[in-house]
Amino acid sequence: MSDGPGLTGRRALVTGGSSGIGAATTALLRERGATVATLDLHDADLTADVRDEVMIADAVAAATELLGGAPDLLVASAGVYRIEPFLTLTAAEWDDVQAINLRGVFLTGREVARSMIAAGSGGSIVNLASTAALAADAGEPTAHYNASKAGVVALTRQMAVELAPHGIRVNCVCPGVIDTPMLRIMDDPEAGERYLRESVPLARLGAAREVAAAIAFLASPEAAYVTGVALPVDGGLTL
Repeated sequence: MSDGPGLTGRRALVTGGSSGIGAATTALLRERGATVATLDLHDADLTADVRDEVMIADAVAAATELLGGAPDLLVASAGVYRIEPFLTLTAAEWDDVQAINLRGVFLTGREVARSMIAAGSGGSIVNLASTAALAADAGEPTAHYNASKAGVVALTRQMAVELAPHGIRVNCVCPGVIDTPMLRIMDDPEAGERYLRESVPLARLGAAREVAAAIAFLASPEAAYVTGVALPVDGGLTL
């Protein structure tokens, strides 16, 4: 088992668990003792589209069987990153990103919270937002993505308030430039390295496992008095 807060006995559901931050989180939670079910479109324990209300309800029911009880930990990391200038952004492109990044977090969180309450167990939910929710970037125009992630931050806070009486904590992490398949800033390596030197105080990319470690902390008993936070994991980018 790896160093860090123990999660032995926890039952976790990780959306977007087959790649990037979701996959790193799945691996770390398992190392720390949790039983984990992954949900994704492909290569996961459970196959579902987070935009689909019925599929999510069925997937949470299936996860409860697979885990041997209702999940007491949800990591909602399913999402997409799209670049398109505001003036050429279409309504369809806008709707697609909102549906995956924001509606998906809502549907998954609502269904898992209902199952936690029915089980009477309480639990923890950690949503994936982004530093894009906190600051704009002219270099990669992503109005639809930024808005969706700002929505995740606001949704997280409201969930935290409404679910606290049920013993459910809700937080989110806001990753910065993380070395995952969705990263685009390094498409031009020279420009990417310049950006890291000039804009990120720690002057490097983050690793998916570093975000996973923050998620594991927020999910753990060590964060028992933490709810409703949006935690940047960004090497100082938002400073």
